Amino acid sequence: MKDLDTIAAVATPWGEGGVGVLRVSGPGALSAALALFKPAPRGDILDRYLHYGRITDGHNDIDIGFLVFMRGPRSYTGEDVAELHCHGGPLILKKVLEALVDNGARLAGPGEFTRRAFLNGKLDLAQAEAVSDIIRAETELSLSGARGRLEGGLSKRVNAIKELLVSLLVHMEAELDFAEDEVDALPADETLKVLEEAGASIKSLVATYEEGKALRDGVGVLILGRPNVGKSSLLNILLKEERAIVTPHPGTTRDVIEEVVNIRGIPVRLMDTAGLCDAADHVEAIGVRLARERITQAALILFVVDSTADSYEEDIKLLECADGKKVLIIANKTDLAKEKNLEAVKVSFGARKRIFISALLSDGIEELKDRIYEEAVGRACGVKGEASEGELIVSLRHKSSLMNSLEGIERTRDAVVNGAAKELIATDLRWSVDRLGEITGETTTEEILDKIFGSFCIGK
Repeated sequence: MKDLDTIAAVATPWGEGGVGVLRVSGPGALSAALALFKPAPRGDILDRYLHYGRITDGHNDIDIGFLVFMRGPRSYTGEDVAELHCHGGPLILKKVLEALVDNGARLAGPGEFTRRAFLNGKLDLAQAEAVSDIIRAETELSLSGARGRLEGGLSKRVNAIKELLVSLLVHMEAELDFAEDEVDALPADETLKVLEEAGASIKSLVATYEEGKALRDGVGVLILGRPNVGKSSLLNILLKEERAIVTPHPGTTRDVIEEVVNIRGIPVRLMDTAGLCDAADHVEAIGVRLARERITQAALILFVVDSTADSYEEDIKLLECADGKKVLIIANKTDLAKEKNLEAVKVSFGARKRIFISALLSDGIEELKDRIYEEAVGRACGVKGEASEGELIVSLRHKSSLMNSLEGIERTRDAVVNGAAKELIATDLRWSVDRLGEITGETTTEEILDKIFGSFCIGK
């Protein structure tokens, strides 16, 4: 790839900190850095060594710190990269960045360093996306998955499928380009066997999407129910802190309380809401409205009921607002319930999934966590999936490319079965191969690249 201009950005978060790092990449990276950095003692700047010295704006001292230079292609971006390490004050970072721009660099855009790493062949597109996922990971499992994708776990799975199709395509194109006596035609049954194997592998990958998305993006879980059934107590016990006010009086929660909690490795965004009821005042009415609005945002609803109640007619009526959503009935206050009360819950909610808990005594909470995990990823907690975390499909872009590739495989199979011309069969097969290439970036448009890297932070 030809050299681009030289870019610079602050690579550490803005704000006060012990250390701030500025990254420069491009053909003028070292010259821009040396216009500011004065090594002590003076001498040559060695590749991959940390050098101590003064950092100036060209005239006046700004700070003391370090310079490290990484000559391309042995760098993150594949270009010459220089990093200035100074104290992490906002003013210092601003002054150093301005001085770099004054000396030939320009401000980097979001994700531009990683984009250059992709364009220079240091990472494929699936690996580049994993960089952002690593930064945003909120649990050990989500971090493990992102790290696995960065190391090429997903790319290897996709490339293995692509190789099956490419070997088939190469043979077909050879049949088209050479005389029949030079290249033996591949029997239809062998072609169909390869297509079946590739299609099954794609379906297996697509099946990991819900789990992968849950690990990367988390799951929105809404706690819903009538007033005073224990919604806020449930929130507090899951968070292991007194986040919501709990009193014997109904209507304590007036707003939506949101917190992220790690449940069996899944980042879960818990939302506690006002009790669904006929509001007694304007403020409570706003809380009820907000609760209903959040239903559309939730992937799972924990509908809390009082297991000591005599009747659940009102609860069942309120459940209508959650039609089409995954719902777990949480029968709370089992420490106060009698056997007939528990039986009434089973009868009233029929086939709906339910769990009996006591938020006061923490009974049933571990089972509830298991069920939340099961609903989020589509399999029981503790049961190992077919793919490792690093091989999971985590984005809709990946899923769409796989589904489109599968569509091409099915068209190819139908064409083979119907005895279509090899030119048509090869066209469908090539289309399917290209869709797989979208995942790793071999056949991706500038528009898609802009969208992906535009979501990165500046400096990465």
